[in-house]
Amino acid sequence: MTSDPDVFSAEFREDPYPFYEALRRENPVYREPRYGGYVLTRFDDVLAALIDPETFSSAQGPGPAPSANLNPPAALPATDPPHHDQLRALVNRAFTPRRVAASEPRIEAIARELLAEMPTGELDLVPSLSIPLPVVVIAEMLGVEPERLSDFRRWSDAFVGLLESEPTPELTACAMELVGYFKELAEKRRRDPKDDLVSALLQAEIDGRRLTPAELDGFFIVLLVAGNETTTNLISNQLHILSQRPDLWKRLRDDRSLVPLAIEETVRFDTPVQNLGRQTTRDVVVRGTRIPKDSRVIVSYGAANRDPEAFAAAGEYRPERAEKKHLGFGQGVHFCLGVGLARLEGRIALNALLDRYATLEPGETAPTRLQSTVIRGFGSLPLRMD
Repeated sequence: MTSDPDVFSAEFREDPYPFYEALRRENPVYREPRYGGYVLTRFDDVLAALIDPETFSSAQGPGPAPSANLNPPAALPATDPPHHDQLRALVNRAFTPRRVAASEPRIEAIARELLAEMPTGELDLVPSLSIPLPVVVIAEMLGVEPERLSDFRRWSDAFVGLLESEPTPELTACAMELVGYFKELAEKRRRDPKDDLVSALLQAEIDGRRLTPAELDGFFIVLLVAGNETTTNLISNQLHILSQRPDLWKRLRDDRSLVPLAIEETVRFDTPVQNLGRQTTRDVVVRGTRIPKDSRVIVSYGAANRDPEAFAAAGEYRPERAEKKHLGFGQGVHFCLGVGLARLEGRIALNALLDRYATLEPGETAPTRLQSTVIRGFGSLPLRMD
């Protein structure tokens, strides 16, 4: 496998792991040729960048390509301390562990409703469960009307596209449509507050400080995208892995204590968020390579999570794995805000499927992977479940 890949190519996006292996071994600080960014693939290097926001800034947005930025300036992933810390403290007042825990019965009910509509035999898991479960959950938490759910997913896909491609008129229009919708929803909640996240964000206050309109727009986008993209692909990646391992499916059905461990191992083994960008604020040397100030740096979570120096048998899927230090939910100041919700939804979805289906196998039709450098998941995932 070449150690000089195009990390934005279709071949790389289809299966990046052989490329990551070659890069970790031969070129762990890789100057990719298309945009001139530096790709970090070793666990220790990625972790060091994530916990050093003074050197590896997020202010230019999280996209891996330098020109691919349509990021609201106040969005949480596009800020550095101390502004980031202020925003995080405010949103923590609204998006609390207690609110997430209280949503468990409703998430279980949504999962049951979706599974009740799923037949036995072959089906495509993505539109049947992977997409609708997290979309409905985060939409209900935000207070979005049910009739806007199809728009919700379309808006989310547009913002993911804007992370790694030029802002086409179609993508830009879609993004502006989302911002306009949430402005209207926020105004409704100012007049008539409800028990939802939009109302909670509007009311969140620390020492007299509240979120500005621009900051609110940024949070709505972050909650929309992070609230469903990560979990959608976590569920799909989990079921794809288990469809290849009937022994593990039976083992999980017999021992549900392994389910939370399997969720963590899936995030490590086939990381839903593969690559995000940072910008250097000074010259920095990583493994003998000088990275100049104002350079784009791609922190590769997917590569780091299979680094054999960090994980024993890193290329094997082991639900009982002892090491729990993966970077699949990020690290440092940008550690995933919705990690509790993602874990909860993943656990509920997997348990519901284990309850209903005795066997799980690949479908006759081949699955299709998302063609994304940022997100790793499936456009379609035909499975046979009986």
